[in-house]
Amino acid sequence: EQSEQRLVKEAVALGFPLLVKAVAGGGGRGMRLVRQAQDLPQALASARREAQSAFGDDKLMLERLIENARHIEIQVFADTQGQTIHLGERDCTSQRRRQKVIEESPSPVVDAALRDRLGQDAVAAARAVGYQGAGTVEFIVDDESRHYFLEMNTRLQVEHAVTEMVTGLDLVEWQFRVAAGEPLPLTQSEIRFQGHAIEARLYAEDPYAGFAPQTGRVHRWQPQRAVAQGVRVDSGMVEGDVMSPWYDPMVAKLVVHGQDRDEAIRRLRLALLDTPLLGLRTNARFLVDLLDHAAFRQAQMTTALIDQWQEEGAPLLMQAAPDDETWCLVAALLAQGAEEGWRADSVAAFDLRLCWQKVHRVVRVLPGPAGLFTLELEGSTRTMRTSCLQEGSVRFEVDGLTCTAQWVLRERLLHLAVRGHVFVFEELSPFPVVHAASDASRVLSPVAGRVSQVQVGLGDRVLAGQPLVCVEAMKMEMWLNAKAAGEISMIHALQGGQVQSGALLLEIMLDELR
Repeated sequence: EQSEQRLVKEAVALGFPLLVKAVAGGGGRGMRLVRQAQDLPQALASARREAQSAFGDDKLMLERLIENARHIEIQVFADTQGQTIHLGERDCTSQRRRQKVIEESPSPVVDAALRDRLGQDAVAAARAVGYQGAGTVEFIVDDESRHYFLEMNTRLQVEHAVTEMVTGLDLVEWQFRVAAGEPLPLTQSEIRFQGHAIEARLYAEDPYAGFAPQTGRVHRWQPQRAVAQGVRVDSGMVEGDVMSPWYDPMVAKLVVHGQDRDEAIRRLRLALLDTPLLGLRTNARFLVDLLDHAAFRQAQMTTALIDQWQEEGAPLLMQAAPDDETWCLVAALLAQGAEEGWRADSVAAFDLRLCWQKVHRVVRVLPGPAGLFTLELEGSTRTMRTSCLQEGSVRFEVDGLTCTAQWVLRERLLHLAVRGHVFVFEELSPFPVVHAASDASRVLSPVAGRVSQVQVGLGDRVLAGQPLVCVEAMKMEMWLNAKAAGEISMIHALQGGQVQSGALLLEIMLDELR
């Protein structure tokens, strides 16, 4: 029974906090966390919409939430001849919005006894349904190491690569052999585990803006160097591809193996720093900072911790600003014309007006011979020498120190990867420009996606902070609220319609202008 009245009644019986979940769901879609009864109706409606959109099935179920939990899953395999085994556990606790970010095997909190119990239960679940092939049995483990069945995914998962690395087995090959009627190549007692493996999911999302999905063209993505150093990079993206709003925002998986967990963390950290993606924002720097965080290093993560950090405004989810040296490097690259060659060499000094995320600064540039620049920024002067290493890479020397950076210049936007950070700078026009994004009378779509809800009508009065319209893209609902009080004067958004990033959705006659 799916009536709201019945679900509310059962929710009260279960107790709070609880999860509203799509029956046909997966990957965190159609799932809402509810901590108090008055929030339940809105959560039910939102989960139904997302479930219907994603799965064509709006049926919901309720689960009591286990807090401070870890997410541990067991890889199982079963052949057509009655043999079922497991291949150890994967720890998938590091999540945002109930979607996995980092996975590792073995789990840093699972000892031999718990591993045996988890494995036995996972094998029993597979046998109980006569399962054949590869499957993943998922558990929630509480802070007293008690485990609870969550679900079984009847397939290999995104993170199966870490199991391949610690077992040395090709699980895709095993799938083919089992499907062909062959017995499993090994028995349970023959499975061996070696070292530690960690996988990071590179997403096209902005961790510093609520993990909002990002769209755009990939200008630079060259994982070959990481691959040459033994890092497994699974990716469907190449330079020039466009990240659209119609699919999951995952761009790539970076998977490493080490003799122990510390070595695996070091290798993954270096791979992320050495493999920047330029053209759209990603979570790469957040992943590096997460690997460095004490909660991760000391195995104190929970499935809700990243979301808690976001609510608290933790430093981990605050983007670092470019330092003065980076501003000067950008000016030097633009002064020499970067790859487009649009500014001629000159001995005369000139000013460059630069912008990074609404921060405006002026750098005075005096070009010299052979890539030498004198740069003045807010009264401080420094000398910088630049030299091109290869297309898109630059070596720069400042104050006796030499560093390298990667960059791409497209349409007056300079995308720069330096010291593990990625920044996008714009050279401002000397003429004033009105930025529509800051206009409270115009409501613009933050991304390309689908308009799932329009909650106002023509002529309606709205107050500052009032929800107006919801845009859905890449497994996420984004509500747009009124920035100021006024009256809806025009509606351009059609519920259920598709919109592009920056599209005008609503117009408001502001009270302050009446």
